[in-house]
Amino acid sequence: MYCCWKKYTLRFKLPARTSRSVMHQRDVWFLFLSQNGVTGIGECAPLEGLSIDNINGIESQLGSLCADPDKYINNPKQLELFPSLRFALEMALLDLENGGTGQFFSSPQKSKVKINGLIWMGDADFMLTQINQKLNEGYRCIKIKIGGLNFTRELEILKTIRQHHGPNTLELRLDANGAFSAENVHHRLELLAKFSPHSIEQPIAVGQWDLLTKICQSSPIPIALDEELLPLVCIKEQSRMLDDVNPHYIVLKPGLLGGFKVSKHWIKLAEERNIGWWITSALESNIGLNAISQWAEERQPKGYQGLGTGQLFTNNLPSPLSISEGKISRHTTTIWKQIHRFTIDWLKPSPTITLQTSGSTGTPRSIEMQKSCMESSARLTAEKLSLKPGDSALLCLPVDFIAGKMMLVRAMHLALDLKVVEPTSDPLENITEEFDFVAMTPMQLSNSLTHDRLRNIKTLIVGGAQISPIIMEQIQKQKTRIIETFGMTETASHIAFRPLNGLDKSDYFFALPGVYLTQDRNDCLIIQANHLGDDPIFTNDVVELISNDSFRWLGRHDNVINTGGIKVFPEIIEQKLTPFLARRNFFVGQTEDAVLGQKIILYIEGDPFPLVDDTWRVLTKFEKPGDVQFIKKLNLTGSGKIIRRPYPNRSRGLFKE
Repeated sequence: MYCCWKKYTLRFKLPARTSRSVMHQRDVWFLFLSQNGVTGIGECAPLEGLSIDNINGIESQLGSLCADPDKYINNPKQLELFPSLRFALEMALLDLENGGTGQFFSSPQKSKVKINGLIWMGDADFMLTQINQKLNEGYRCIKIKIGGLNFTRELEILKTIRQHHGPNTLELRLDANGAFSAENVHHRLELLAKFSPHSIEQPIAVGQWDLLTKICQSSPIPIALDEELLPLVCIKEQSRMLDDVNPHYIVLKPGLLGGFKVSKHWIKLAEERNIGWWITSALESNIGLNAISQWAEERQPKGYQGLGTGQLFTNNLPSPLSISEGKISRHTTTIWKQIHRFTIDWLKPSPTITLQTSGSTGTPRSIEMQKSCMESSARLTAEKLSLKPGDSALLCLPVDFIAGKMMLVRAMHLALDLKVVEPTSDPLENITEEFDFVAMTPMQLSNSLTHDRLRNIKTLIVGGAQISPIIMEQIQKQKTRIIETFGMTETASHIAFRPLNGLDKSDYFFALPGVYLTQDRNDCLIIQANHLGDDPIFTNDVVELISNDSFRWLGRHDNVINTGGIKVFPEIIEQKLTPFLARRNFFVGQTEDAVLGQKIILYIEGDPFPLVDDTWRVLTKFEKPGDVQFIKKLNLTGSGKIIRRPYPNRSRGLFKE
């Protein structure tokens, strides 16, 4: 078994204030376990001042674990003093055992889990704004961090909340993070009780069991213990604390307690004593949050859980989790398995990632791409399209190929708010949200135009195949900015844009900044891009070069047909024929001919039908097919492009000279 790790820094959208500190960012460590071509991922996310992990010793301990993973898998108690790392190991092993698809439990309930909305400390206006936002989003339970501001002001905020939302319509939970002292805790609990809170977490600092016992016996507010659980790694200590203190609730943070098995044991101890419990995350990334949420689904807990922290970071990772009306649920469609695998590959410590070419012009092959090149490509796209953190984006492309992968990279690197849908020919069919940025194939664009679905999109890029004259005509009426892209797997997606509508509409592609263009002796494009390294990229794309940063695309050199000594580009013929064959898949190919050298063949998918005279009037005499063949089903690549190859003679179409 192979094991490695990678550090990742999460950045908060807004300062996260508790009674202990203010956080602007936090570090997590991802653990990878690989065996037989499958990789599982786990997350180690200790919190300084809260978890018992020696954070300065995390990486040293990770080194020991990766040197001999079986040793720790067989005896996880060796990580008792590193519970966050123990959780990561258990999580990675679960992912590995279930195929490395992000399904951490073999039989998930796939049910929605009720969660609370988390309100961070801040000035009164900031907190009230958060509260109103959560209520508007459908939350019926909110958790408020208290103890970090002027207590009188905090009471005023709670009073304002209750004036608008009574206990019957809004459950109110408080979290003091140990902020109260022995001198003021009883008085403060009496004052807080006036607002009918459901409970208060950890009113005093950890380790004061005698005082905590008295508080639990006399408090007018039910007491929930959170931090108190974390240092108790011995089962006897856990039992003694619950017996002595007898809290009303315990709060389970699997990521800080040492994992799911440890948390499950805490539940057993609590239920034996009629102590309530709920599950919360501990500011993990979406990777850890996904695993914890799945465990919550499996446990089917009562009441509200604390699983809504995935929205706090600007650079969080793609997540199958979604929140609606105060409930968290998980998407289990195929694309999320692909995204999980890509995310693992992206996070691994290797500086490169393996990409698969589409195979539209030859046998699909694997290439190694520097991750830094993909990040630079994302940055160039953001600069060119004026994308900024928080902008909304839609992924509706397959993640197996570069276009879909780069949407994920852009979302992570640019901090975009990404929504994911399963790739279909009509991806906007059930979409009502507005998006700042979307990428599509021409077929997806065509179907979206047919059903008038583009009105909620600000900028749309389209690539992967030619844009037909019909689409070009339709998009002129659209307010959406639509841009054709030019690029390939080897260039980490696009290196040039062609505006298709609006005031800057053009027949030419314009290179992104830092991209310089030349041609070889066959007029094929040569790309030199600063963000892709020193070596030029040679293409088979024949172009009319306008300048060193602009060109008009003519076709593929490997597709050129030499008929009677005249070189013809099949792509140009296809564009001309599209208005007459818009409802059919087709392509222009060639076959050997004794007289012409190569004869043009038009291959059309489906049953034969007569082609009208007007079909041929748009072509020059050199472009006219010498034969038409109808093929029951054309072969496509995995990305949906037609594979250009000769077919055996089939049913011929009827056309007039």
